[in-house]
Amino acid sequence: MNFFAAQDDARRRTKWLVVYFALAIIGVILSVYGIVYIAMLYTGMTVNPWMPGVFTATALGTGGVMGTGSLFKTMQLNGGGAVVAKDLGARQIDPHTNDADERRLVNVVEEMAIASGLPVPGIWLMDDELAINAFAAGTEPGNAVVAVTRGCLQRLSRSELQGVVAHEFSHILNGDMKLNMRLMGLLFGVLMISMIGRMLFQALRFMRVRSSSSKNNGAGVVVVIVLAGVALMIVGSIGVFFGRLIQAAISRQREYLADASAVQFTRDPEGIAGALKKIGGQQEGARINAPKATEASHLFFADGGMFSYGLATHPPLNIRIKAIQKNWDGEFVATTLPDVAEGRATSEHQRDARASGFSGSAAATPPPISRAQIDRLGEPSEVDAAVGHLLYESLQADWVSACHDREEAQALIFGLLLAEDNKLRDEEILFIKNGAGKDAGKLALQWNHQLGDLHSSEKVALVDLSIPTLRRLSLPEYDRFVEITQWLIASDGQVDLFEFMLQHVVERHLNSHFRPGSMAKMKYHNMDTLFNEANILVTTMAAVGGEDQMSSAYQAATAEWPWQLEMATAAECGLRSIELALEKFDHATPLVKKQLIRMLGLAVMHDGIVESREAELLRATADAIGCAIPPFTKRV
Repeated sequence: MNFFAAQDDARRRTKWLVVYFALAIIGVILSVYGIVYIAMLYTGMTVNPWMPGVFTATALGTGGVMGTGSLFKTMQLNGGGAVVAKDLGARQIDPHTNDADERRLVNVVEEMAIASGLPVPGIWLMDDELAINAFAAGTEPGNAVVAVTRGCLQRLSRSELQGVVAHEFSHILNGDMKLNMRLMGLLFGVLMISMIGRMLFQALRFMRVRSSSSKNNGAGVVVVIVLAGVALMIVGSIGVFFGRLIQAAISRQREYLADASAVQFTRDPEGIAGALKKIGGQQEGARINAPKATEASHLFFADGGMFSYGLATHPPLNIRIKAIQKNWDGEFVATTLPDVAEGRATSEHQRDARASGFSGSAAATPPPISRAQIDRLGEPSEVDAAVGHLLYESLQADWVSACHDREEAQALIFGLLLAEDNKLRDEEILFIKNGAGKDAGKLALQWNHQLGDLHSSEKVALVDLSIPTLRRLSLPEYDRFVEITQWLIASDGQVDLFEFMLQHVVERHLNSHFRPGSMAKMKYHNMDTLFNEANILVTTMAAVGGEDQMSSAYQAATAEWPWQLEMATAAECGLRSIELALEKFDHATPLVKKQLIRMLGLAVMHDGIVESREAELLRATADAIGCAIPPFTKRV
């Protein structure tokens, strides 16, 4: 299954999630009604088994509490993965950390992001959790986080840690992360009844009976509160059962896919299998002790050991390992703290990667692209962690360090947007100095000189590395940053297409952090409703190679179209039209997006070569509609 199909499957599972949630609400309402009925019998009231008025009041009250809880949690989760990480007691790792274990994690996550074509997610650590576990959370890649336990860092080798991180990146890429966040929001409502019952018990600690005259009444109130608390906790346990049922129904099959994808990403089944064996061999297993772990149990790399009523959210460890290693002997691996079999900075996987070399420079011959590779765009086989490592190694160390600095990261984006014309570039530098300070203008010019001839894959890698740093800007700083980038693009009156796409991508990944909103809904389910927008984007992409190649590129892209269309005119391909087309495709289903990406790929690759500029634009266009394309590189 490729990632577009996986994303579409996750989208369809969202519909079943709503059905399961409705069944959970019905089950809880019936249980509450049963308790109300018993309570009325106990007080001596004359009642019938079926009382429409009482049932309606019960349904409205119970449904209102659960619905309000779900709505509240969903709105809270719109803030992105950092909300979940904080709830679980994690802290964000400083990218400049000097801790060897944390530095190793930062390198692994950054390399995997580069290999996947994703912006680097926030990197968080659960310091107090000594078991081996991890999770990815967020409503979209722009506000995603990857968090691991302290046990992961102390017990796993680099290749095993890479396998765990690759598993979590699979959840980001194939749509599980967004589905899991929706699931958390809905489940909170299901758990509300049980939470209210616990709150009633906690309230008893603060109640006092002050006088003998009120003693009987006070005791009666206490009895009522105790009975109400017990009843609500019983009903709440039914809600928890349904919650675990939903988690298990949604999550278990997705874990097999994520394991398989991790093997494809790393080309190293020993890595993720080794991590699973160590989980099975340690006393703590994968247990997470954070109070809110139950709500997020379906997010974790392995079942966190929370009470599951026999409905585990993950397949058994032995079955997961057998799926990866058919000849596994059934032995788990016991570990002690710390226990890392390989060196912290270097592994065999890394040494193999360094030995293979990397043709990332602009002077290198662009890699030839086959028709089969075009058809595989979006498949996990195209993501290669070794390529991410090679790209990461090809970047100068001071560049990577600069991407972690707030001022440098902004200047890097400014530098990529500066004009080629010297006079105009001087005006742009002056505008940057006036808006962001003298140092910003100087740094932007330095970045412009250094990155001008850099290969597209390395430019995009630097942008991806800068995204988490730019998220640390204050809102006023971010607004100033956006204002400057927009001015740089429009300063010459002729907006360069790549500059436009780059600015669009950066804003896309940052807006979800600075101005979080509701999760995007799918509006377009087939290409027939978007063929005009597709024609605009395909025509634009065909023009990148020059007028002499435009016609052949367009024909290659549209040869299989069922519609008889002609190339859009220059007027029809204005920037506003392109922006509107991207916005519509951003709300299309994953499989519709795949059709577009394939056509754009055919336009770019019609001559079998992907030039650096073509690769930049193709990846930026795909990113603008929420599709990650790995870098176009080759080993030599």
